[in-house]
Amino acid sequence: MTDNLPSAPGSTPGADDVRPGDPEPWVLVGEKPGYKGFLTVNVRRYRLPDGREAVWDVSGPESGADIRAGVTVLPLTPDGRIVTVRMFRAGPDKIVTNLPGGLIDPGEDPADAGRRELEEETGYSCESIEVKGWLWAGSSSTFRKYVAIARGCRPNGKQSLDEFEDCVPVELTPAEFRADLRTPGIMTGTDAAYLALDHAGLL
Repeated sequence: MTDNLPSAPGSTPGADDVRPGDPEPWVLVGEKPGYKGFLTVNVRRYRLPDGREAVWDVSGPESGADIRAGVTVLPLTPDGRIVTVRMFRAGPDKIVTNLPGGLIDPGEDPADAGRRELEEETGYSCESIEVKGWLWAGSSSTFRKYVAIARGCRPNGKQSLDEFEDCVPVELTPAEFRADLRTPGIMTGTDAAYLALDHAGLL
């Protein structure tokens, strides 16, 4: 598999992270399409170290559009508040708290995508934005989530929502944000949120 996404600081996308005592890796011997929609599923066949074979479903968004990553933004206002969005999510089937973010277009820099998604979803602009790292969306996902911190965020931009987005921006103190993180079912994207808080020194 080729990988044309820019590297986030401190990361080497596509490189093996081999550590002493690790189990033997599985060998990918084949892959075919399973389901194709906004979320896509490919069916992979692996050969295990003992010779057995296993079939595994892996998911990602819009593989036909060559979109393989997204970005989550931790937006900080000049007085240290965190800009979140309240919106409906189909998985939880309810209104939840999210950090702004979205898909990275083919060839788009993750920081540029973060700046764009921040303004589109919240109407806030930022003085600076810095990508801090990335994480896999899940253990059976090919989708990479970049995490960025935006500083100097102010509501002086223009909100521009997609057809089925209903984002309402809400500023929270770090304490209020951490309380939402700890409350089951209140927030989605908590893995990226915790990583962003860690890099921002706000845990």
